[in-house]
Amino acid sequence: SHITLEGLTLEATRATGATIRGGTGIRIAGCTIRNVGNEGVSIAGGTGHSISGCRITDTGDGGVSMDGGDRQTLTPGRHRVEHSVFERQARWSKCYAPSIHMNGVGLTASHNLIHDHPHCAILFNGNDHLIEFNEIHHIALETGDVGAIYTGRDYTYRGNRIRYNFIH
Repeated sequence: SHITLEGLTLEATRATGATIRGGTGIRIAGCTIRNVGNEGVSIAGGTGHSISGCRITDTGDGGVSMDGGDRQTLTPGRHRVEHSVFERQARWSKCYAPSIHMNGVGLTASHNLIHDHPHCAILFNGNDHLIEFNEIHHIALETGDVGAIYTGRDYTYRGNRIRYNFIH
């Protein structure tokens, strides 16, 4: 808990660049994560973790995966991905390996630039997520039946806000 990784370059791994499990308030800020075999960053559980001002490029799978909050009680996870650049994700897994994957309750993706991706830019599952002020272009380059911002067919995914995104 309460750890900041700032200004680092994490690269050339066969797996995920950084994994956060549990805890509170871990920040990855101003880092470059590139040429990794799986995801750039994986957040599993805990509360209030953030990825900010990072550049995540050339991943085998997705960019950042966030899992947090409790859908039974609608308790928010409060994880955030903001002010980051995502490019050339999913070299290995072409489908369902988004630049940002949000799963749970109360997660945020804001002010990101996402481009050059074979499938969706942002994939969300759950409730009360905020997706805003992202610029998204050159998405779904190698797949069909997809959108820039995408979710499944579950009518219990309520309270999500998608606003002020620039998709071109």
